[in-house]
Amino acid sequence: MAAELALQLTDGEPCAVCGSPIHPNPAAPHPDQPTAADEQAAETRHTQAQDKQQTLQDELRELTEQAATARGEAGGDTPLADFTADHTALQHDLTDALDRARDTGPATEELDALERQHAQTGVARADAATRLAATDARYDRLATQTQDLDQRLATARADAPTLTQRITQLTQTADHLTTAAEQANATARTAKDHQQATEQAEEAARTAGFDSLDAAAQALLSDDAIHTLEGEINQWREQRAAATARLQEPALASAAAQPPANLDEATAQLEAATTHHTHAATKAAHATARTRALADLRAQLDAHIQRLEPLEDAYRTVDHLHGLINGTSPSNKLRMQLEAYVLAARLEEVVAAANTRLTRMSEHRYTLVHSDDRASHGARSGLGLKITDAWTGKDRDTDTLSGGESFFASLSLALGLADVVTAESGGQSLDTLFIDEGFGTLDEDTLHHVLDVLDSLRAHDRTVGVISHVPELRRRITHRLHVRKTTTGSTLVQLTEAAQ
Repeated sequence: MAAELALQLTDGEPCAVCGSPIHPNPAAPHPDQPTAADEQAAETRHTQAQDKQQTLQDELRELTEQAATARGEAGGDTPLADFTADHTALQHDLTDALDRARDTGPATEELDALERQHAQTGVARADAATRLAATDARYDRLATQTQDLDQRLATARADAPTLTQRITQLTQTADHLTTAAEQANATARTAKDHQQATEQAEEAARTAGFDSLDAAAQALLSDDAIHTLEGEINQWREQRAAATARLQEPALASAAAQPPANLDEATAQLEAATTHHTHAATKAAHATARTRALADLRAQLDAHIQRLEPLEDAYRTVDHLHGLINGTSPSNKLRMQLEAYVLAARLEEVVAAANTRLTRMSEHRYTLVHSDDRASHGARSGLGLKITDAWTGKDRDTDTLSGGESFFASLSLALGLADVVTAESGGQSLDTLFIDEGFGTLDEDTLHHVLDVLDSLRAHDRTVGVISHVPELRRRITHRLHVRKTTTGSTLVQLTEAAQ
């Protein structure tokens, strides 16, 4: 700024700072002195950097919200590494689900085959039941016809062992009756023969089971009726033989050998199989839906990861630089902030300027040394000071100095700081320096050395003001302002001679 102001000075015109029209030694710009254009460009870049930083922060905040949303959808606030692990686990689950979904094909085909077999078995069972019912009904009908024929045959046979014998008997009876009738007509004259024939006829009727001759005559069948009965008997025999042959078929014999079908149990098994099929179909549909959902989540997660990876790399770079600047990064072994690093360079200049006076004050015993050793207990580093003791040849902490030694070391640092400020302010010096107390901690020899250093400052057109109660200073300092305290107030007296 001093160089810029110097470039605006014109001979004969007053300075904007001091008002003097004479400019004997204006400050000159350094070779790498920044110009106003450089400052404007730097300000522009700074503004652009701030805008870019705000944009990145907004984008980072949006991505953070998206990541939080993704974490919420995935099950919680989890780091990216856990998301990656979950992504891998989900891929394995997806593969397993796809495998299981593919495995449902054979099970579905087997279930369809079982259902078809069950349907065929049900149809065969129903057909067999129908045919068995028809056969039973036909068998019952034939059994009824057989019983009817047996009763009729038994009635027709009467007491004869066989129907033929019965027919023979009836035929003989008929012949007897005919002969009896002829004899009765022919031999009406003989009552005895008639009576005998009648008795024989009655006896034959009784033997045949008739109560009277009239009943026997009425029971006499014609040849047509006899032939009809023989036809029915033959038909019944044929039907019985056909039914017996039908019942001896292997399928009907196997069906008859099986236990009776349990319709309730078969119905329960069908309902269980139907429920199992429905459950399997539901699980397959659910697995398919979850597979699609997992595939969508996987695509979304891949997209988020692809978007987050470059931002995460940029964030790690910025965070690493931030840690280096603030001294919190493990890479910054000294835990030194950037501000402390810049100030450390100025502190070295201050220490170098302070040592020119400290060596005189301490009779070449002490020298200040800038230390960038890492501080203990996690404290910041980079702006430490140590004292080199020429008597021991070792460095030690400034806390080990006595009160007087600490005073003139601090005074040396203040004077060194004033020299550095003067050098950095374009040649404008600090003409006045005030020192408040501290001289009472010095021994007599050290006090003389300190006052000699202060006298050398006065020789270079500097005004040094000392505020102290030490009597020795009254003898060394001729120009003094003495403050007297009274009950009515304090008064100030200017003294220009050394005290005795």
